[in-house]
Amino acid sequence: QGLTLVELLVALAMAAILSVALVATFLSYSRTQTAQENVISMQQNLRAALYLMGRDLRKAGYRGPDPATAPAAGFLTANADNLSFTGLDDATNTLTTISYQFFDSDGDGTNDAIQRSDGTMTNELVAENIDGVEFYYTLSGGGQSTSPGTPGAIRSVEVSILARTNRNDPDFSNTTIYTTPSGATWGAYNDGRRRRMGEIVIFFRNM
Repeated sequence: QGLTLVELLVALAMAAILSVALVATFLSYSRTQTAQENVISMQQNLRAALYLMGRDLRKAGYRGPDPATAPAAGFLTANADNLSFTGLDDATNTLTTISYQFFDSDGDGTNDAIQRSDGTMTNELVAENIDGVEFYYTLSGGGQSTSPGTPGAIRSVEVSILARTNRNDPDFSNTTIYTTPSGATWGAYNDGRRRRMGEIVIFFRNM
């Protein structure tokens, strides 16, 4: 014929416990989804940068279908985190210069993005939220260096890029130390950003 006060209190307590459990589950799912979206965005950013750099670098030293009469082409600068090179533009029969640079995009004193320049595009942003870039060159004599003294001796380059998520994850702490092919180390950063290191090796058929 009705509920006693004790029964009502028990029902309210059970409803409160269930509501708290549902809210906790929703918040956990929401944090997991946000973290996954950040990781996916980071991986796409990394893959796009490696693809574009690989596509361009394979053109280094290209001298057209008749190399004997074409102007000389090859690397202009080759350092650990920036490079520039020339190749022949078949349409104009002139050399075009392409360069990649790891630079400070927000003026805080720390390099955090990759930009590209060529004959028609200047300082095009290729990737952001980047913690490290390394170009590790293999030379004609078999030696390896991040700063070869003779750019014409370069025969391949291993590109390493360390990308990070654009937001902190409060449930995660990144204590990983990342080691590049040359033996340099990046980190530990001890923050809440997840990171991935991507690598690609490009062999220069035209050099």
